[in-house]
Formats: sequence, structure tokens, C-alpha cells
Amino acid sequence: MEMQVADGIDRKIIDLLRENGRRPFRQIAAELEVSESTVRSRFARLSELGILQVVGLADLHSVGTVEGHIAVQVVGGATASLASQLAALPEVRLVAESVGAADLFLDVVFQNLSAFQRFVKIELPAYEGVRRIESMRTGEIVKDSYVWGD
Repeated sequence: MEMQVADGIDRKIIDLLRENGRRPFRQIAAELEVSESTVRSRFARLSELGILQVVGLADLHSVGTVEGHIAVQVVGGATASLASQLAALPEVRLVAESVGAADLFLDVVFQNLSAFQRFVKIELPAYEGVRRIESMRTGEIVKDSYVWGD
């Protein structure tokens, strides 16, 4: 039987910290009706396991950067190698193997539109194994929420 790493209370702690990473543990404890020591120990465990990180995130649209999503079809067995190479690039924020029309899915952030276009049209196609690229540039963010439902 597989061990459940994050239970309902862990997920609620994560959700509350996602809303406000500086929320005091005593406030979280009060909202969840558990002790502050429970919140502290669960936070420490989730952090040690690498499940939870509390970081500052900039609203990339408001600072003028260009975000995009890129689906990449890969020729033959080059997926793992290409994924490793792309993961090393500072502009690439996410590399995920995918199932479906694309083999890799990338989230990227560039300083401007011309840098994004150069990457999609010139740099990425030059990598060995790239068969097809589909890119999407994000526009206005309508919803940005990664909170578990009850």
C-alpha cells in the first residue's frame, strides 16, 4: 500500500501558505483548529521532503516579461536528452514529459517578445531531436490558483 505523504491538513497548510507565504503559524493553526506545534512540525516535514517551498514570486506580466508555453514533439528516443538540455536554460522554468501530441511541455519566461520569438523560431528548432514546436504566449491572467479543493 502506498504511503500518503500529504494528508488533508498538510494540503490546507499548503493552500493557506500559497495565499500568503508570510501567514503566521498561529493564524494557520487557528483557521485549521489544530495546535501551532502541529503546523510547525508539518511545515518542517513538508519542507524537508521538498514538497513545500515558500518563495517570493513576481507578477511577471507587471514587470514586462513575456511568458509562454511550448509543446515540443521529439524524434525517436531523444526526449530525455533534450529535456535535460532545455532544463539547463535559465529562461525555461518548467520542463515536463507529456503524453499526447507533444513529448515535452515547457513554460518559459523572456525579457521581451523578440527574445521569445528568437527562442521559438531559431534556437529551439536547432536542438537535435526537435520535430515540431507549438508555442503559445500568455496574455491577461484570468485565474492563477493552485489550491486543492475540499
